Amino acid sequence: MTQKQSRADSDNLEDEIQIDEHIQRRIGAKLRAYYDELLNEPIPERLIELLVKLDEKERKEGKS
Repeated sequence: MTQKQSRADSDNLEDEIQIDEHIQRRIGAKLRAYYDELLNEPIPERLIELLVKLDEKERKEGKS
């Protein structure tokens, strides 16, 4: 099977697959809950330090 045939078969399969609306809503709710938890986690101190350094560097380069 060629890559072109494989892609065409994949496209046809995507057209045929239907997910029940109830299941879609449940998946969406689970994903929102997961990402809401991530958004509420504290940002690691090391990442904050790196962002501050990047911001300072960008400001210095913009002034020169």
